[in-house]
Formats: sequence, structure tokens, C-alpha cells
Amino acid sequence: MAAKFLLALGVGVFWRPILALDPAVYVSQYHKQHWQVEQGLPHSYVYSIALDSDGYLLVGTAEGLVRFDGLHFRVYRAGDPLRLSQRWISSLLAARDGSLWIGTFDGALYEISGGHVRSRHALGGSIFQLAEDSDAVLWASTRNGVFRRAGQSFVRQDELGPPLEMSWNVLHADTNGKLWVVTRDGLFERRKRGFVRLLSNNGRLGDILTVSRARDGTLWVGTNRGLYRLNGEETSTPLIQGPIVALLEDLDGVLWAGSWGRGLFRVYRGRVDRWSSSQGLPDNFIRTLFEDREGNLWIGLRSGGLGRWRESRILSYGVPEGLAGDYGSVVAPGREGDLWLGTWRGGLYCVSGGVLRPRPLPMPTFYFSISSLAMDSRARLWIGNWEGLFESSEGGFRQYGVQSDSPLRRINAILFDRTGGLWIGTDDRGVYRFPGGKPSDPPPPALLSGLGISSLLEASSGTIWIGTRDGLYRCEGPEMPPKAAPGLPSGRVYSINEDTRGRIWAAAFGMLWLVSAQGVFVFDRRHGLPEQPLYRVVEDRHGNLWVSSPRGLLEINAASVEQVIAGRTQELLFETHGAEEGMRTSVLHGVSQPAGARGPDGSLWFPTVRGFVRVQPEVHRKMPPPRSMIEEVTVNGRPVSPEARLKLEADARNISVRYTALRFSSPSKVRFRYRLTGFHQDWVEAGHERTARFNELPPGVHKFEVQARDPWGKWGEAASVELIQEPRFSQTWWFYLLLGLVGSALAAGLFRWRILSVRSRYAAILEERNRIGREWHDTLVAGFSAISLQLEAALAALATNPQRTTDILEVTRRMVQFYRAEARRVIWDLRDSRPENESLPSALEETLRRAAEPRGIQGKVIIEGRPVDLPAEVQHNVLRICQEAISNAVRHARPKTIEVKLIYSSSALRALVSDDGCGFREAPSELDTAGHFGLTVMRERAHRLGGSLRVTSIPRVGTNVEAEVPLNHSV
Repeated sequence: MAAKFLLALGVGVFWRPILALDPAVYVSQYHKQHWQVEQGLPHSYVYSIALDSDGYLLVGTAEGLVRFDGLHFRVYRAGDPLRLSQRWISSLLAARDGSLWIGTFDGALYEISGGHVRSRHALGGSIFQLAEDSDAVLWASTRNGVFRRAGQSFVRQDELGPPLEMSWNVLHADTNGKLWVVTRDGLFERRKRGFVRLLSNNGRLGDILTVSRARDGTLWVGTNRGLYRLNGEETSTPLIQGPIVALLEDLDGVLWAGSWGRGLFRVYRGRVDRWSSSQGLPDNFIRTLFEDREGNLWIGLRSGGLGRWRESRILSYGVPEGLAGDYGSVVAPGREGDLWLGTWRGGLYCVSGGVLRPRPLPMPTFYFSISSLAMDSRARLWIGNWEGLFESSEGGFRQYGVQSDSPLRRINAILFDRTGGLWIGTDDRGVYRFPGGKPSDPPPPALLSGLGISSLLEASSGTIWIGTRDGLYRCEGPEMPPKAAPGLPSGRVYSINEDTRGRIWAAAFGMLWLVSAQGVFVFDRRHGLPEQPLYRVVEDRHGNLWVSSPRGLLEINAASVEQVIAGRTQELLFETHGAEEGMRTSVLHGVSQPAGARGPDGSLWFPTVRGFVRVQPEVHRKMPPPRSMIEEVTVNGRPVSPEARLKLEADARNISVRYTALRFSSPSKVRFRYRLTGFHQDWVEAGHERTARFNELPPGVHKFEVQARDPWGKWGEAASVELIQEPRFSQTWWFYLLLGLVGSALAAGLFRWRILSVRSRYAAILEERNRIGREWHDTLVAGFSAISLQLEAALAALATNPQRTTDILEVTRRMVQFYRAEARRVIWDLRDSRPENESLPSALEETLRRAAEPRGIQGKVIIEGRPVDLPAEVQHNVLRICQEAISNAVRHARPKTIEVKLIYSSSALRALVSDDGCGFREAPSELDTAGHFGLTVMRERAHRLGGSLRVTSIPRVGTNVEAEVPLNHSV
């Protein structure tokens, strides 16, 4: 067991960049992941693996070729006629000139360059393998023999026959391009003068199936009997038993051997390790092996699909690595720079000098669980659990708290302070302090009696910190009583630790409490921490905090902690590590103390429910930032080929850009950011999202850029695509020009309409003024003139004929009354709110109703002929004539009915007002002189229109007033 841990730990004490799979760790500790049909592979029989010129992993299966970015498999398309997604892909080769060669099971060979087919060849039989030699000459091994590319065609090598039925990986070009070929006749080496046979089949080695030359010159040969190593001479004993069909030397010089039926073997410095289906390999039949640029090992299986093995910064230790039990509980530092690992019913172990050794226990392992560990000043180990306290000595262990009612049972934490005093934290009785360093009987009174104690820590300042189920307490000195730490919330404290700055960290549920000289600070969900138990905080050499939890390990960036404390940001930067980092389980715990510690080599150890995990923060991958790739642009739900410049139609909507990053080690941890010129002012942080979506784009040329990085790493080179958004009809320059012209025309039309409207209103006002002037002239001015003449006549007759004067004044009085009524009517006409478009018949009906209804007179308006539109002047004067006639009938005739008739003809309009009143005997001309001035005004109105007025009356029968107006007369 010690030798196994020496292998696992010995090399890890030194800083080492990850180049490939570290040979110093167990095969069981590599992070292994497998993909089959259920995870997106088209078929679980993987024949060949290669990297294309873009960096994608190409996987050839029995049901087609796919590209893999580490997360998603996508069908490889290079022209639909090839149907590569449906062909049996048997071999792949990425040539040095960037072209890709694809061989199929039916003997077709294709050369792909820039995503297009450059050449096609038919070699007749299944193509098993492709290789490129130092002269960049392409070689193909087929069922029909070996072919060499010559110019634009392939030539059969007659001196080389086809391979055996079980031979697939039969072409091998070493790092210098030297070529070896395996055929049914044996193993051949290509030299300047041709091929030289090194080994024959059916010899002592058996049938040769594959070959690989190591960088140190060793030639490895896989046969149906096993793996042989050749150093100029044949070896008679195989290093591995069984058919070896695939060989690969990785970047660390480790040889990997894939067998047919016995799984995968690792060969390093004479040591052979095996991994098979009994340990978790999906299939014991290995078809091909491949190593990518990041040092990951890819395994093509017969029925197990595609496998990826990689090394992680986090290594798991459990039963496969030699522990007697899986449930880790305690990791505690010793006095001599060693590290102690305690388990529940799985033993006690000491890690010293890179070697882990099991140590004895007070009782059989199966019955002993370790809840707490501590080392006193004399390097004696103390173990606490629910059965009591155990002190180690040269002869074994001494137990304290043997009695079932002893207070020294149910122990959760043990601490030896700098004065040698012993502190015991129990689950239900509080804390006991023994100044002499050993328990006394009876024990002193408990501190914090009744509280459950979870953890104990002596800070560098000498302060004793006590974690309980109800919060954090502190003792300023050994004799001082504990007091609650001010400024912190209550709640269970899982553990306490001190960082290199002398600050105290307490882990609680969903919170980390920081106590320093500057005060206290609480980190919780406001800063991004998950709401779950946080068990143990351990600081690495870079100041980053590693926190255990039931859902993985949290790695908190040290700089972000200081940023949050200073108030410059609100969110902590951290990564969660779990199964993707090779951990067998993400469930860590803190039920025992201490539940984590830093080893002398800087590695961090934590207990889990399946052993322990060892974090190597100092191990770094010397890899450039991940390369970003734009895979597809979708417009209106239709995929568009992601060319360098894409022209989008004017109706482009729902534009999405799918991108990825070619990182195969930890693809799900890659972070992205993107920006679109003309749309974003700065980079948009996309996190792990691999699609950018836009509802629509403004017209113009936009450049979409995306970058990727590993957690806290540098941003890689941006991948970009130009999106040329064609404008819609309403967004073109000539549309805006047309819109401007139309707007100008509308503005000019509106201005012209406004001018015409103002002029029309002015003309209407002027016409109204003229009408009012005519009204006043025709009525009041004429009346005042007549009155003036009457008054002059009265003055002339005043001295000679007084009676005549009296008669003249009486007539003058009636004239004044009449013209006063006319003035009122003119003023009423100015206040009339009748609509301008009211017709003459409607106006007459309204006039008749107003005059007749209050006096009980029946009235009606009769229309004869076809009414026509009349000029405003004609309509106005005809209306006034009829109004005067109706007014005279109402005031003087006492009629029962009044009838107004309008008779339209083609040449004239006749207006007839008839009543059945008392009538009169006088002639119409005499009525004017008798003071009836309305007839004169009516006659003048008719004459001004070019018409005539006739008045006829019969006493006790009635009166007719008829006005006739020609329709073609101009006023």
C-alpha cells in the first residue's frame, strides 16, 4: 500500500506543468469520460480519431463522421453528395498542409481542404489506416495492399501485401517522419532504397498487428500474443499478454497499449498498469488511440464509443488507491510537516515525504471512527470520537472517558494551545480546558455549557476561537471566559481557520464570516455564494480560498475577496469543482474536525464520502487560451453558412450566432464574451452561454466578435464574422429622399392651402362687411334719409300749416319704428348661428316656425320644381323678402294660415308668400306713403337681383306677395 501511495504522491511534491497524463499518479485517478450513442455519437464503434485544421476533434464511426468541440457532436459536412454522415469512416489523417484525408470502409478516399472536396480516389478495398512520411508523401493501407500517393493518383506498392484480418493500426510514422508498415508478411521499415523487412509473422512473436517507435528509439510491437520491446533484437517474453492492436506514446513518454479484449495498458519505466471493464472501462476492445494538443488521451472502442482520459488538479484517493475504507473524515497537519488522514471505519494514515503509511488504531478498524485529530507538543497523536479520547504512546493508546456517562465522550474537536493546555470540544456539554495538557478526573467545569462545539482554533495572536451550533465565540486568553464574537449572525459554525494575514474565517450555512483588525464581514448569497453548508476554508499559496461543501469544492479568487471587502464590487469570483475535475463524488463534509488542511508541498486535502481529494493548486496547464470558433448563423430560423462576410436580407429577423471554443480538457468551464459593432459599445459577458441572439440589426456592416478564456485566464484571439444587413425599403437613402420630397410637397401644399384658406376667410369677411354695408345702406341709411326729408318737410310746414306738420311727424314716427325694427333684424342676422350650408327651404321653414307658432298660426313651405344651388347673395335676399312678407302678415293681417311657396324653373325662382288674413284695399304704392316701408325694401331687394315684386290683396280674403328672381343674373 505504501508503494502505491509513493507512486501517486512522490512526483506530485514538485511543481509540474501538465503536458499529458502524469505517469506518477494511479490510472484510477485520471479523469475519465465516455460518450456513446446516448451522448450524441452516431455509432458506438469508433474507428479513427484526428484533429482537423481548425482544431476540432474528428471522430469516424461505423455510421458517419462527426466534429466534436468537447461538449457537442455535430455532423461533419463537406458536400452532400459525399454523405459522410452516413458512410462507414475507417481512417482519418490531418496532413501537414492543412488538408484532411478521409477513408471509408468501401474503399473511397477523399481529400478535403477548406471544407470542400479537392480530390477523390477509389482504392478498391477497405482503407485501414493513413500516414504521412517525412517527405509529406501520403500512404494508405487497404485490404488490397499498400498505396503511395504519386502526383494526383495513388500507386500500389507491389512489394508490400495487405495487412492481416485483425490489423488496423498498421502504418506508423515517428516524430521524424520515418515510416513502418505492418502487412501479412511481417514488419517493414522504409529506407532510402525501399522497404526492409524487420520481422516476419508466425515467428516467436506471433502475428504482428501494430507498431510504434518511441522517442528514445525503442520499437514497440504489438502482436496477437502481446506487447514486445525491440532494441535491435527480438525479445522472447511479452511485457503484456494478449492481442495488442493499438499503440501510442504520449508527450510524457508513456506508452499506451490498446488490447483486443483485455482493456487498456499504461507502460512507463518498466511498470505496467491496466484498466479494464472491471474497473469501469465501457469496453475491453480498443480500436484506436489518439492524443490531442492538450495532452488528453482519446480512446476509440469497439462498442463503448469514445473515451477521454485527462489529468486534473484534483486527485481522488480511496479504496482503488489503497485505503481500507471510503469514508474520509479528518485531515490534520502534524508537528513534523506530515499530514494525518482519518476515516470512519477505514483506518488512519500518515502522509510523510510523499509516502502514505497506515498507522495502528486503538481497536479494530471496522469498529473505529475518527471524529477529531490533534498533535501535542511532544508529537503524540490524540484521537477523539463518540467513545472517548485516545492518546497515542509507544506501546499503543490510552483511553479517557471510558465510562458511558463521562463528559469526555462525543468529542468533536481537540486543540493544544501554545501553553500546552488541552481543549476538548464536545457535542453536547461544551468545552473543557485542561491546563496541564492531560484530562483530569473530575474535569473542570465546562465552558459554554450545554452548547454543541463544532471546532476549535488558536490564532497566531493567542486568541482561542470556538465554533458552536449557535455562533462564534472567542477567549482572549487561556483564563478568560469565552464571549460571543460581536457583529456576526447566529448559526452553526462548521469550522474556523486563519489565513496568512492573520484574519479569521468561519464557515457556516451559505456564509463565510471574516474577522480581522478592521472589523467583521459576512459573505453570503448577496455576493454569489450558494445557499448550502460551507464546511472548511483552506487558503492556498496564492491566497485563493478553497471551501468544501456537499456540492463540490469552491475555489474563491483572492483578488475578488479584497474587491468585495473594499466595496468596489458585489460579486465574488469563484469556480466550483466536482465530477468534471475528476472527483469521484462532489459530496464533501465537515462532520469531523479538522475537515481539511494544507500539506507541506502546498497541496490541499479534504475528506469526502468516497475517500479524500487532493488539490494541486500549483499544477498549471501550459496551454494558450482556448480558440473561439463561429459555427453557425441562423436567420429567421434558417441556418446560414458562417462565411467571413454574410449578407442578410432586408427582412432578416431573429438572428442568432452559435459559437464555441476548442477546449477539450474542461470545456464546460470556458467563459465567453462577444460584441457587435454598431450595436454594443463594449463586450457583453456571456458566461458559459454559446449563442448570441439579436431580434434585428440596423442597416449597415456589423462585425460580430467572440472571445473565450479559461476560468480567470486570459482572453483568447477573437473569432469574427461580418454581418451585412441590407436595408428595408423604408430604410434606403432614396426612400428618405422620396420621403423628404413628399414632405416638402405636403408642406408646400399645406402652406398654399393655408394661404388660400386665409384669403378665403378674408374674402368671406370682406363679403360680409360688404353685405352689412349693403344692409345698412338699403335699410337704415335709406330710412334715415327718408326720415331726414320728412323732418325737413315738417319744419317747412310748421309755420304755415300746423296740421300738415302733425301728419308729417306722425309718418316720421312710424318710419322711426319701422327702421328701428329693421336695425334689430340686421343685428339679429349678425348673431344668427345658422350653418352656412343651410338651404333656402330650410331657412324659410325655420323663419316661418319662429313667426307663426307663438301666435297659433298654421304655416307650411311648399317646393315646386327641382331645387338648385343658389348664389349666397340670391338666397340671402330672397330669404329677406320672404321674412318681411311673413312679418307683415303676422303683424297686420291676423291670418290663420301662411303659406310660402318656392317655384324653381330653369331660368327663374319665384317666391310666393300667401296668407288668409284681413287683406287691404290700398294699392301697394299707396302703402309705402302710408308708413309701410317694408314693401319698398322688398322691392329694392328684388330689383337689385334683376327681378320684380308683386303684391295683391283682397279684403277679408288675404294677401299674396310674389317675388321673381332670374337665376342667371349677376349681382
